[in-house]
Order: sequence, then structure tokens, then C-alpha cells
Amino acid sequence: MSTKIKEYNYNLARFPQHMSFDTDAITQQFQRQAGLVRDIFLFTVKRQFSANIFNEITFTIDEFCKEMGYNQDEMYRRMDIFRDKSEYGNKKHPLPKPPSLIDGHECDGLLEYTLYRAAKENVVFHRYNKNGNPGITTYQILKSFDVIYDKSTKKRIKRKYSVVLSADILNEIFLKFFVIDYANYTALAAKSSDATSSYRNFYVFYGRMVATAKYHKGHTYLTTVDELTQIFNYSQRQEAKFKKVSVKRALETIKKKLSHPFHYKFVADPQRTSKLQYHVLFTFTDEVLDYYDEKLMFTLWKALRQKGIQYYVEKYMNKNYDYKKILDMQKHMPTETLEAFHDWWFSQDDYEQKQRLLAELKRDIFTIDVKAVEQI
Repeated sequence: MSTKIKEYNYNLARFPQHMSFDTDAITQQFQRQAGLVRDIFLFTVKRQFSANIFNEITFTIDEFCKEMGYNQDEMYRRMDIFRDKSEYGNKKHPLPKPPSLIDGHECDGLLEYTLYRAAKENVVFHRYNKNGNPGITTYQILKSFDVIYDKSTKKRIKRKYSVVLSADILNEIFLKFFVIDYANYTALAAKSSDATSSYRNFYVFYGRMVATAKYHKGHTYLTTVDELTQIFNYSQRQEAKFKKVSVKRALETIKKKLSHPFHYKFVADPQRTSKLQYHVLFTFTDEVLDYYDEKLMFTLWKALRQKGIQYYVEKYMNKNYDYKKILDMQKHMPTETLEAFHDWWFSQDDYEQKQRLLAELKRDIFTIDVKAVEQI
């Protein structure tokens, strides 16, 4: 008897719910570097969950630029904000020095400066708590990043970067996330970095729209032109008709780049008598709703995390936890404990044990053979 084959799309990538609900948070914190911060984050997450679940993520500028559609020279070049103002005839007010590492290495290029900020600064996300009350939560994107020089040459041009996501972010990726297609996300590259950032920010929101429609067992999502204007980071000062024109132009551009195009139309607010068509109704086909589905891998990663935490607390904290309480425990685990767990999780300590847990869970969960589609 032949074994049933289920295709799993490894191009699906996770995005934390906080980032999807508060689409303006990263922009407010990082301004012109916001798009690059988000791309670094998603690039790291995709690699983490594709093949390096127990390891730090290491990459070169060339690898990052090739995958995310950036110009390598632009990433390396010393940023204008760190160039001596004497070049522009202003010697009395020199610019601040770029941040430097312990060996004096200056993070003056766009990628390194952005990595530095993503590890140093907190992002404030606005949210509603479980009781429906408004509040905020703050996250670091990266816990750390290291510059690794190529020791075969005396020059420091050839180097790699090793990054570690923060404990809070990793916790969300495992527990509270939406999914997007990584290939579609990277395809949303434009000549302008601002346009690229806008399109990709919308696509993160798109993942939330699909997930919400699936949750309500429907095929539609209703939003407003004003909300989309904010997501695209367009000026809020425009007249309503010009906002609609800008939003429509962006949506038409994005539709052509996605493997599963969406449908939309401008409609009037169904809750009011006004006939002004200033809302946008998105409609998703069954094919789209089925495509953006990560249930199989969610089951695996959730179970793996539970098993990992159970092993960690029993071995290193000398405590025993009932299996049913593990999920609740990890939701309320103190940040310090979460960081200690992730330090262990993404290290070579007990590596064979971790791999054994992963192999056992794959055997238990994948009772059918899983055929992966082509991975980018």
C-alpha cells in the first residue's frame, strides 16, 4: 500500500502578531532603517526555522543582499550621517562618531549600523491585553550580533555576521504568529528602498488579513483607506481622493508580484449610511486560505519547544513540570529564565539530546511522508 504524501511549503515564514497588529511600531523606532530592520528579522527567522533551529544564524552581506534584493555597495558604504561635515564646508559642527565594537570596529555602514540599532534599541508595540484594555509591550529585535572576520586575510572587508534573536521575539515566533510567503515577500522589491519597505510592510499586514479571515471562517477582510495609507507610510495629510489613488496604485503593483493574487474593491462603510467608498474589502479564495496554512509545522515546533523547556527545567532548574502545564508555563516564564533557556537552546550544549527530541517528534507527528516543495 502506498504512503500518502502531503506537500509542505517551506517558503512559509512566521511573523510575530505584535508586529502585524502594530504595523507602525518599527517605523516609529527606526525611521529610514525600519524596512531593513524588518528584512533582517525575517531573513534570520527564515534561516532559523529552515535548518538551524539549534544554532546561531551566520551570514555574509552578499548572502543577505542577494536574498533580500539590496545593493551590496550600499550596505558597506559609510553612511552620510557619519561623514565629516568638513566635506560640506562645516568644520565647526562635526557629526557624531558611529557606534564601535570592543576592538574599535566602527558600525558605519548601513547594514552594520542597523544591526547595532536592532540589538541596542527597544521597539514599543501598542496592544490590547487579554481583558481588552490598551497597553504597550517593548521588545528588542536582536539579543546580540557579532562581526566575524575572515582570518585568512589581513583585511576586514571579508566578514560574516552572527545574530541571535531576542528571547521575547523567539517566544512570539513559537506561540503567537501569522505566516507569509517568504518568496513573495522578497519579490516585493522596488527601485526605491522606501517603496520596497512600504510594499513589504503591507504584505506583513496581508498575512494578518488572511489569518483573520480563516479564524472567522470567512473569505473577506474589511479595512480603511486611512489604515492602508499608514501601513504604506504615505502622508496622512493628503486629501481623501489622493489617498485612494496612492493606495490603489500600490495594491495593483503588489498584486502583479504575488504568486496568489488577492481581490479587493473600494466600498462604503457597511455600518453607516454614507455612500462614500472609503473602505477596502479584500476577498480571498479557498486556494489562498489553504495555501497560508502552517498547521503541520506549527504542531512540530510547538511540541519541540515544550519538550525542550521540559528537558531544560528538569535538568538545569531541578524542577518537574506536568506536560499539560508546560505551555502555560512558557507563556508566563520570566524574561530572565526565557533568555537562559534560549542561550541553552541555541547552543551546542546537549546537542545530541535536542536532535533526538526533534527526530522523535518528527516520527510521531509526521505519520505520513512529508514532501517539501522547492525551497528558496
